[in-house]
Formats: sequence, C-alpha cells, structure tokens
Amino acid sequence: MIDSMIDKTDCFHLLVEPVEPLASELSSIIQKLSEEYGGPIFKPHVTLLAGIPIGSEEEIVSKVCAVANALAPFSLTLGKLDIEDVYFRALYFKIKEIGEMNICHTLARKIFGVEDSNIYMPHLSLLYGNYPRAKKEKTVKTITTPGESFFFVNRIHLYRTEGKVADWRKLGEFKLTVS
Repeated sequence: MIDSMIDKTDCFHLLVEPVEPLASELSSIIQKLSEEYGGPIFKPHVTLLAGIPIGSEEEIVSKVCAVANALAPFSLTLGKLDIEDVYFRALYFKIKEIGEMNICHTLARKIFGVEDSNIYMPHLSLLYGNYPRAKKEKTVKTITTPGESFFFVNRIHLYRTEGKVADWRKLGEFKLTVS
C-alpha cells in the first residue's frame, strides 16, 4: 500500500478528496487561479490530519487503517468562500460540516498521537501562496461555487507532503468501513 520511499525526513498528511464531477470543477478553478497568480497546482482536498509523525511503513499503514476502520462514510458541503493571509489558506471554501470533520480529526489525532497547537478548521483551498489581500478580495467576487457543492467521502488518502507542493505524492487510499 505504501512504497519504500518513507524516511525520517518525510512529512505525511491524511486528506479527503472530492469525487467527480466536483473534483474536475474544483481542479479547473485551482488551475485557473494558479495561472493567474503564479501559484502551485494541487488536487482539491480537505486536510483531515497534518504533521503525522514518522514511523515504519507498518506503523503508518496500521494507524491509517485504524482511522479508516473507525469512520463511516459521510458527506461534506462547500460553504462560503474566504481568504486569509496564510500560505495554505490564501483563498478557500469553508466546509459546512465542521462537527463531523472535528470528530474525524480528533480520532485521527488520537490514533497517531499528534498534538494540535492550531484550531482545526476544515476547508478546501483553491489557492496557495502569499498575495495581496485586495487582489484576493477581487478574485473571490469572480468565483462561482460549483453547481454540485457537496461530495461523498468514503476514503481517506495518505500523502507524503515533503518539499514543494508539486512533489507531494499519494501513497495510498483507505476505504472507510463502518456502516
């Protein structure tokens, strides 16, 4: 499930990803904004857990499986567009199901033993980078929320996120199994 590229300098994240047709619509927006701003291109996603401690391949797979095996599939809905002066939240959709995502995030933190010094705020970024606020405010007015603004989550995805965004790699996906 995970390749042999794990080493002690890696960083890992658990993500949930929208499915089609929403994934393509969001990818188009991300591509357009990337071209306009000169920012990185990335797959649309909502971070479930960041900063996963490094361990052996077996430990990581076992813990990701434990998270997936403890969660039932659920839906997420895109909320309001917002901007911040934060690299990974330059322009993003808030997620409406904050309670549901907080439960999933807390479970994943517990299983991985990750302390979270930040307040977890589920969101789906459309733009990464540091850009003038006034420019982002104008851009928000031009973005149309996709027609289907919700998606069904039945998998979590493990990514190696070391280095530049273009270097991030999906290492596996794990089906949510609680029915």
